[in-house]
Parts: sequence; C-alpha cells; structure tokens
Amino acid sequence: MNSRKPMQLRLPQELKEWIKVESDRNGNSQNSEVIRAIRAAKDRRSTLGSVGNINMDQDDSARC
Repeated sequence: MNSRKPMQLRLPQELKEWIKVESDRNGNSQNSEVIRAIRAAKDRRSTLGSVGNINMDQDDSARC
C-alpha cells in the first residue's frame, strides 16, 4: 500500500520558476524538488529547536 497522497499546491510564480530551475539543474522532478526543499526546511527547523513555530508574513505565506 502506498502512503503517498496527492496534494494540490498553489505557489507564487517566482517559486514555480525556482522549482523548475532547480529540478532541471539537479535532474529531478519538480515534485522531488518540492519534497527536498520542505525536508531541508524541516531539518533546519529541527536543528534550531523551534519545531512547530512557523511565522506568517503579511500576505499569509509561511516562512521558515
């Protein structure tokens, strides 16, 4: 049984473009780049010891 579930994700255009560039540069799919970026942010957050403390900027976008 596969534990992966599809998720619709709306991104600002500049992030979509960044993911495209990174996926091309690394030879990965865009999905893999999104997962890599989220895992890296999660690891940084865990290292800093502030898991669960996500700040929101003025346009309600999560910042890590």
